[in-house]
Amino acid sequence: MSSCRHEILALVPAPKNRLRCTHCHLVISEEELGSGCCPECLESRNIRCRDFEEMLPSGNTSVQYRCEHCGMIVEC
Repeated sequence: MSSCRHEILALVPAPKNRLRCTHCHLVISEEELGSGCCPECLESRNIRCRDFEEMLPSGNTSVQYRCEHCGMIVEC
C-alpha cells in the first residue's frame, strides 16, 4: 500500500469513440484518421479504404483520476 495521500488529482479524460477499418481491422481515432482513408491499407496495399465501423467505449461509467504525485489511478 502506498503512503501517498493522493491530494493532487487530475481528471483522466474518458475514451473517445474509435473507428475500425473493415478491411485490415486497424483501430484508430477520428482525429488520427486525417485524410479519411485507412493509413494501413494505403501503405500496405495502396488502396484507399474508407469503410469503417464505429467502436463504442466500454460501458464503464466511473470517473477516473490520476494522482499527480505517485501516478496511481483512482476510480469514483
